[in-house]
Amino acid sequence: MDIHRGERLMVKVNLLGEPCLWCWEIVDTGDGTLVESSWATEWTGYESSREAFLAGIMRLTDLTRGSRGALLQGRLMPTVEPIIPSVQ
Repeated sequence: MDIHRGERLMVKVNLLGEPCLWCWEIVDTGDGTLVESSWATEWTGYESSREAFLAGIMRLTDLTRGSRGALLQGRLMPTVEPIIPSVQ
């Protein structure tokens, strides 16, 4: 993964219909490409959106740390915006 692509990655969480669990997705905001998904890749679901989001952030950190090595600093971290759908 190149540095510029890492800066465009974002974590999203989604509520699965069946089973009633949450999953995270890492999406490239530049072109909308799904990079990784806890459900599609690992069949892992979470009981809450917060738990899914935190797991997604940890995975995103792992992905970007490998591409940046020692250059990983606060200003170089990718922008991560939670997208948590409202449940009605």
